[in-house]
Amino acid sequence: MTKKIPIEGLKTGMFVSGLQKDEASDMLSFMNSILIKDETEIDKFKSKGYLSAYIVEDDPRTLPLKTPQKDEAVSSGAVAERLPLEKTDATSAGPPPIVEALKPCDAQVAKAGAPIAGDAVDFNEELRDAREVRDEAEDLVRCFMQSVRAGEEIETDRVNETVGKMVSSIFRNQDALTSLARLKSFDDYTFAHSVNVCILSLTLGRHMALSEEALHNLGVGAILHDIGKMLVPETILNKPGALSDTEFKEMKRHTELGGDLLCRTKNITDESRRVTLHHHEKFDGSGYQDSLSGEDIHLFARIAAVADVYDAMTSNRVYQKGMLPEAALKKMYLMRGTHFDPALVERLIRSLGIYPIGSFVELSTGELAVVRMPNHEHPLQPRVLIFSRKDKTPCEKRLEVDLKGEIGRWIIAARDPGPLKPVIDRIMAEAEGPSFAS
Repeated sequence: MTKKIPIEGLKTGMFVSGLQKDEASDMLSFMNSILIKDETEIDKFKSKGYLSAYIVEDDPRTLPLKTPQKDEAVSSGAVAERLPLEKTDATSAGPPPIVEALKPCDAQVAKAGAPIAGDAVDFNEELRDAREVRDEAEDLVRCFMQSVRAGEEIETDRVNETVGKMVSSIFRNQDALTSLARLKSFDDYTFAHSVNVCILSLTLGRHMALSEEALHNLGVGAILHDIGKMLVPETILNKPGALSDTEFKEMKRHTELGGDLLCRTKNITDESRRVTLHHHEKFDGSGYQDSLSGEDIHLFARIAAVADVYDAMTSNRVYQKGMLPEAALKKMYLMRGTHFDPALVERLIRSLGIYPIGSFVELSTGELAVVRMPNHEHPLQPRVLIFSRKDKTPCEKRLEVDLKGEIGRWIIAARDPGPLKPVIDRIMAEAEGPSFAS
């Protein structure tokens, strides 16, 4: 359990999950509770003006978590007496909390446009249209990937039409289509990945207040970013194990092959082509195709690079399990300035929230919840749907809570849903939200 105490009551050996200067200010919430090792850490908090600390009396790193029996099924009608949790990296010591990312972004990216306007359409209302657009995008990607593999031309009119619908959806509501990027239910990772990278790129672009035309060109480049892989031998593309040096060199050619293909394709702008050609460039110049660095890399390619890696990190693959969004964002934050444009990583965190829609979280009260809606101004305080009591037994009636307005509740950790995935799927479906992605 978590308890608020005066800063003077803080002692070595305590776990701290948050700090607060006064009742009117927002709480500084840590991604993981931190152990106070000596008095100098306490003095540092005092010197920065913090008056209260939130301590975790039973830190989750030290608590045994109940796991289901081997043959135990977890279903909507037979949730375990105490909902089982799986141990995850989210409860272990990790990198520092992402607090710098919640500050205003630097001028380099901020100059892209003015602050975005509010949503014109309610989330649930737009979600229905967004699902149709996402399904259409899935069909589109399958179609043009197969066409290129067969040596046929890309139907650019269809690409532009579908991306136009995606852009319109993002403008009507910034979260509906974005929430569907968590749905990784396609049979083929390559198809799913192209759709998700497009959605995430558009989300990022919208939060930068890019124009509708710019978003369209960004979206076309993003959905086609891996088109060159269809020109790489399938034995390399589908190899389950690690690639040899020779095979990896051939795989890296997909950016060049894709860029050349789009040069010969009608109705594709140079801006869109640059996404395909340069989405593996790194901010410090150590990437490929042309070892570009900084702002020499086109903005759209820098955006797609962030979206590309985030989706890859959070996706389940044949050879690895996807990371929790919180862990992926934490890792990417540490790679800012080397792999990624720092301001764009910060924009990604703000646009998705540290806990994206569908994230399974544990609250300071011990309750379990699913993130229902992000809070773009206060990413650590989304709207959640609580489905368990403090003792982890399921609630008879679910409670939707905006953590921004809550004093006694906050997120202490993201959790792997594990055997609870069917339960969370049902909860989100009943709330007219997206299913939780594994």
